[in-house]
Amino acid sequence: MIKFFLKTYGCQANEADSAAISIYLTGLNCKEVYSETEADLIIVNTCAIREKAEEKFFSYLGMLNKKIKVNKPYLKTIVIGCIATYKKDEIYKRFDNVNFVFGAKEDLNNLKVVLSDFIVELESIKNIYHSENSKRDTGFLNLGGFKTAPKELKRSLINIMTGCNNYCSYCIVPFTKGREKSFSAFQILQKIEQDIKAGAKEVTLLGQNVNSYKDPESGTGFFELLESVAKIEGEFWVRFLSPHPKDMTKEVLQVMARYPEKLCAYVHHPLQSGSNKILQAMNRTYTVEQFLEQIDWMKTILPEITITTDIIVAFPGETNQNFEQTMRVIEAVRFDGIFPFIYSARKYTKALSLKDNCSKDEKIKRINELIKKQQDITFEQNSLKMGKVLRVLVEKRMANGRLLARTQGNIRVFLDGDDSLIGSFVHVKVEKTRRSDLLGVLV
Repeated sequence: MIKFFLKTYGCQANEADSAAISIYLTGLNCKEVYSETEADLIIVNTCAIREKAEEKFFSYLGMLNKKIKVNKPYLKTIVIGCIATYKKDEIYKRFDNVNFVFGAKEDLNNLKVVLSDFIVELESIKNIYHSENSKRDTGFLNLGGFKTAPKELKRSLINIMTGCNNYCSYCIVPFTKGREKSFSAFQILQKIEQDIKAGAKEVTLLGQNVNSYKDPESGTGFFELLESVAKIEGEFWVRFLSPHPKDMTKEVLQVMARYPEKLCAYVHHPLQSGSNKILQAMNRTYTVEQFLEQIDWMKTILPEITITTDIIVAFPGETNQNFEQTMRVIEAVRFDGIFPFIYSARKYTKALSLKDNCSKDEKIKRINELIKKQQDITFEQNSLKMGKVLRVLVEKRMANGRLLARTQGNIRVFLDGDDSLIGSFVHVKVEKTRRSDLLGVLV
C-alpha cells in the first residue's frame, strides 16, 4: 500500500483542496499518514499570499531533500497550489527531489492522471526496493514535531468557488488562481450532505469572495445557497469565509437570522484600512462609510453577532494620519478580533510599483499599537460573556489536558471533560474571561 503525506500552507481553501486530494488518493487504495518519514508520496500545497509563506515553503522543500529522500530514494514529491503557478521553473531548477509541479490554474483532471500514474510506479519501485533492502536498516530519521492524527472534530471544508475578479492592488490571488469561477450548487449541497452523514459537525463555505457566488446552472446567489445549506438535515454549524464588503447584502444576514441553529452568527469582514485614501490605493472599491453601514446592518439584524476583520498596516502611502483613521474605526466598530499584517510587497501586484514610505521601526510601532488596542477591546468584549451559558462545539483535547471548544462566534473556550465530548455540542457556563479565550464549566 502506498502511503501519502499532505503538507498544506495558507488558507482554508487550500485545506479543502488537500482534503479532496486525500479522498481521491484513498479511493486509489492509498493510506494517508501524518509524518513525512512514513510517506512514499509527499504533496505540498502552497500559498503565495505573503512572502513569509513562500520562504517557509522553500525551506521545507530543502529539508525534504536533505533529511527524507536521502533515506528513501523512491520517494515522490509533488508541489501544487499558488506558488506552483508562477515559480514552476524555479522549483524544478532548485530542487531535484521535486517530481511534478502543478499550478493552481491548471486542470485538476491532469493532476489526477499524474497521481494515478505515480501510484502505479511507486507500487512497483517500492516492492523492488524493499525486497533488495529487507535485511538492512534503512535508518529513517525521526524528525521532531510531526504528529499522528489526533481525535478531533470532523469538519467539512467546501470550496464553493475559486479565483477572484477584484484585483486588489496588494493581492497575488487573481494571478495565481485566475478569474472567478463558481461551482455547481447541486454538487456543493451533495458534498455537504455526504460529509454530514459521515459525521461532520461544522461546514465552512470557502471562496476568495463568497458573496459574489453565482450558481453556473441557475444563477442563484450566495444567500440562496446559504439557505439551501441550512435546510440540510442534521445537527451542524455553518460558517463562511470570506465576504467582500463591496458585495455584502442584507439578504445574507437575514438568512443567517432565519436559521440561528445552523448558521453561525459570525462574519469575518475584511476592512484592510480605515482610510478612504488607502482603500482607494488598495483598489478595495468601497469606502469606510459604506463599511460602517454594513456593520450597522450586522449588529441590527444579528444582535449577538461576532465580527472579525483583516487590517494591513503600512501600505505604501499610509501616513500617521491614515493609520490613526484605522485606529478610530477599530474603536468605533469594536471588532471581536482582528488579523493584522504588515504590508508585504508581492511580485505581479500593482502595489509593487508604489513607494514604501514607512521605516521598519515605524511599521513595527504601528502594528504593535494596533494589536495592543485590539487586545484591550477583545478582553472587554469577552468580559461581556462572564456568567453566561453558551452553546459550544468541542473540537479536541489540548496539550494542557483541557478540551478546546468554540462558540458560534469562533471564540475559543477551554473546559474539563471526557474525550467522548469531542465532536459534540454542549452548553458551558463562562467562569473566567481572558484576552483571547474563555474558561467554562459544563452545564
